[in-house]
Formats: sequence, structure tokens, C-alpha cells
Amino acid sequence: YQIKSQYLLQPEKTFGYVDSCAAFWFKSYDETRGGFYTNVDRAGNLYVSWGRNKNMLTQSRNAYGMVRAFMMTGKEEYLLKAKQALEFMYSSAWDNTNTGWYSSVNENGAASNPTATKSAFDQHYALLGILAYYEATGDTTAWNWFLKGFNNNEEKLWDSTETIFGYFDETNYNWTTLNGKSFNATVDAVTTHLLNAYLLTGDEIYRNKLVQIAGNIINRLVSTMDNYAIGFVENFDTNWGWNDNTADYNTRTIMGHVLKTGWVLGRIYQVIPNEEYLTAAEKLLMNVWDKGYDHEYGGPFKDYDRVTGQPIGYGNVANSQYAKAWWQMEQAIVAGLELYDLTKNDIYLEMADESLDFFMKYFVDHTYGEVYADLFQNGSTIPTWGTNKGNSGKAGYHSIETGYYTYLYGNLFYNKKDVVLNYNFYPVDYERNIKLYPVSIPNEKLKIKNVLLNGVEYTNYSADEKILTLPSGTEGKFTVTFGNDETTNIAKNKELPNDFELYQNYPNPFNPTTNIKFTIPNSGNVSLKLYDALGSEVKEILNGFYNSGTHETKFTGDDLSSGIYFYTLTSGNFIQTKKMILIK
Repeated sequence: YQIKSQYLLQPEKTFGYVDSCAAFWFKSYDETRGGFYTNVDRAGNLYVSWGRNKNMLTQSRNAYGMVRAFMMTGKEEYLLKAKQALEFMYSSAWDNTNTGWYSSVNENGAASNPTATKSAFDQHYALLGILAYYEATGDTTAWNWFLKGFNNNEEKLWDSTETIFGYFDETNYNWTTLNGKSFNATVDAVTTHLLNAYLLTGDEIYRNKLVQIAGNIINRLVSTMDNYAIGFVENFDTNWGWNDNTADYNTRTIMGHVLKTGWVLGRIYQVIPNEEYLTAAEKLLMNVWDKGYDHEYGGPFKDYDRVTGQPIGYGNVANSQYAKAWWQMEQAIVAGLELYDLTKNDIYLEMADESLDFFMKYFVDHTYGEVYADLFQNGSTIPTWGTNKGNSGKAGYHSIETGYYTYLYGNLFYNKKDVVLNYNFYPVDYERNIKLYPVSIPNEKLKIKNVLLNGVEYTNYSADEKILTLPSGTEGKFTVTFGNDETTNIAKNKELPNDFELYQNYPNPFNPTTNIKFTIPNSGNVSLKLYDALGSEVKEILNGFYNSGTHETKFTGDDLSSGIYFYTLTSGNFIQTKKMILIK
């Protein structure tokens, strides 16, 4: 299979995308009262007609996105914004009387409806941004809040009945009436916190819960697939029973949920190998590939009726087969790359690549930034659904995570290249051993290869155990290179250079592809931009973190006219420009 997406061939291209997505949300942050507004228009401004609320989900999801953006770009303003969002959430969205998280919070930080129903969906997703912030900073406040929310879920939301165990789907405001089981209550526990908590701590409590959840996924969700035309049952009663009443979309099966479940099982399989998990994961992805995937343009379709096998229409869009959702595209990308790594089946690679190619071409708003929520099959916008970027179900989470995992998986799983991530640990008055485990692959297949502390070599770590040792008082930005024996540093030369250098492209003149090589003596962020003869920027060729050494990238001018162009390399205070000639 021949890869189409330049973002999979060169995952470092995701740096510019992630940077742009994270920056987009800054306009929707209330610097006066704190917190991100939930309803945001296409340009990133508060969309007042939908309400001035600042939902808990918005804070947690945007905090998560900001953390991942910091970990990739190293820009500390993103980490600060994550901290501010979480502080607003801690002070406004926790129910101090009855425990648990409120869903809707008003502009001033008060619960919109303190007696509203609480859902497992919200209780799980509250932990998403909190745990990500702890991962990147070791912040004890974040960890304490994570434990507070997690323990509350385990004590009040978990049904421990032996024959029907699992998380309840919802409860009334004071936890006296709990009911239902569901896809969201089950699978979202893994993606929001259980897997990450297990990777970071190795604690058996999280491992055991992962095993229980994986069992429910297979025995409760996947087991229903053979009864239906497509997908699986998503909504259950408390005893895991269900019916095919079509009211309230009860028979809806969402392709993104099917793919996400496969991704979850694949990730669990990486660290808790059980062949049942992998078999079920493949069944899930192939179900979408065979019945709910666009083989013309690429990417999964949206929602279906599991009984009829027909797409579900919304509003005046009669048939959702012609619609695709941004977050569902992400699931095809990450699940496809995950399963490709485990099986080497090109179908999963094709799914990931086509979905990524479509996503970057059409879902990304190249005018205002960030991504559209929904598009028609061919990538055109759906006028009656609008182009707003933020609402109760959409924030910076999925868009930024798409770039984050494309960078990690694209390098580690496909290109066999190392990855570089940033952490910022605050000083404490005792020694710490901090586990770094950013991606779910077998422990022995991921190691630390290099660490910089504030740009200077740092050697106090265990490579194989992925543990940083920080003596009392140690603080700063840690830039960590991860890889394994199969991966290589992006830099080709083993001897570190002494000088910056941007080399002449070759061939030159060229049509349509040329190679550009550069050398940097220090690791850091690098930008390579193309300008026309009038000095106008034409495109950004690359933007990302590179280790010291010599690097080479291919540039294709298929969409450019013949003429003289200039390419400029920027890294720190170094700037150098060369001329290239495109002849068609």
C-alpha cells in the first residue's frame, strides 16, 4: 500500500497543525472570570446566541489539548492555559455537597443546575485533562483531584454486582438513584484515565479495572454484533439488557464508537496481552471497513441504525451516509495505526492513511484554524449544520489529539523513528522518581534515549524503566526522546555538528520534487517556509522539534507555478535563506 498523507510520511508536520489548533482556543478563554467558553464560532469567538456557559467538559477537554500541545511544541503558554482551565474547573464544577462533577457551569463559575442528572460520561471526562496535566508536570494538586474524582467514581458509580458489574450510565444529583449501562460508561473510562493511570503508576488497581472493562467490552458490546446489520448495541439497562425500540436513537450505532472500541482493545492488548482483545479489535475495525467506510473519498461515515444497516439522517440532511464527523475521523486514524502495528495488515494502514489525508485536506479550516465538526462525504461543508467550532460536545480535545497520536504512532509504528516530548516539573523538597510512559506499547519496546533539562544534557534517568530521577529542588523543562531498538533518530549523522547550515536544494532546478537538507547544532524547534519572488509566504514546509544533527526533507511543488522561490530556515536566532527554481 502506498501512503497518501504527507502527515504520515512526515509526522513532524503535525507540529504546525497542533500549534495552530491550540492557539485557536485562546480567544475563547475569559481572562477576567476564568474558564473557556463552551460555544465558539468559526473564528474562535464566543457564540453568544448559544449561551455564555463554561461547561466542565470544555475545561477538561481544552486542558487536555493544551497539555498535549505543550508536550509537542514545548510552548509553556499552553501549559499555563491548561492550568488556568483546571483551576476554574476545580473551583466551579465540583459538587461540594453531594460530590461528583457538575456538567453545566455558568459564566461566573456557578453550577447552572445543581440538581441535574450526573452522567458517567461527564464523570469520566472530568479526569481527562486533570490526568494529562499531572503527566506533564507531576503537579500534586492535579493528582489529588484525579484521585478525588476517580475514587468517587469507584465508590458511587461502579456497580459491583458480580453478574452485572460495570459503571452505571447515570445517576440523580445526590447518587441515590443509579441506572443503566452504556458504551460511554464503559469505553470512555479507558480513554479518559484508566489506561494512562496504569501506564504512569503501574498500580494494580488500574490494571484490574482495565481487565474488567475489556471483559465487558467483549462480553457486552462486541457480543451483540452478530445480531445486527452493523455495529453493536450502545445503550443498556442496569442488567445489561436492551431492546430495539427506535425512539431517541436507541438503535443508533456510531462508527466512531466502533472504531474507538477497537482502538481501546488494541491499546490494552499492548500492555496486557490477551488474544481475545486483539481478535475483537480486528472484528470491530473490519465491521466499519466493510459496512460503514467511504472507499471513494476515505474515512468512516457517521451514524447508522444497527437494525436496518441504514444511515441515520439529522435535520434536513436526510442521510448521514453523506456526512462525516471530525472526532470519528480521529478514531479511524488512531485505531488504524494501532492495529497496523499489531498485525501489519495493510487494510488498517490504508484506513488510517486515507482518513488522515481526508481530515487534513478538508476538516482543517485553513482560513480560521482548528477543524470543522461535520462535512459531507466529499469534504464540502454542510450549510444547515453551520461552521461553529465549539459546543457542548466539541472543544480542542479531538483535534489536538489527532495530531498528537499521528506524531507518536506515525513515527513509532510506521516510520520507526524516535519521538520527542516535553515535560515541565516543578521543584519539591524531596527526591522524585517519575515514570514517563506516553504511549501504550510493551514496556520493553519503549525506552528513553535522551533527556535535556532546560536545553542541557541530563543523565539522571533509567532508560529501560523510563524513570526520571529528580533530586530535591530540581525543576525545569525536560525534553525527552523516546524510542526503541528499531527506531532511529531523525538526524542521520552520529557526530553532533558545530554550526547551523541550510544547504542548496537538489535537484535544482526541479520538477516537481526536490530535497532540502539542513544541519542544526542544538535540539529545538525548526521552521522551514517557502516564499515567492515577491516575498509572500507560499507554504510552511515543516515546523516541529528536531534533534541536533543533519536532517533532510522532500518538497513537492505539484500545486505551484513555474518560477523562482525562496526557502527560509529558522531555528532559535538562526535564519538562512536559499533560492530554488521550479520548472514545469
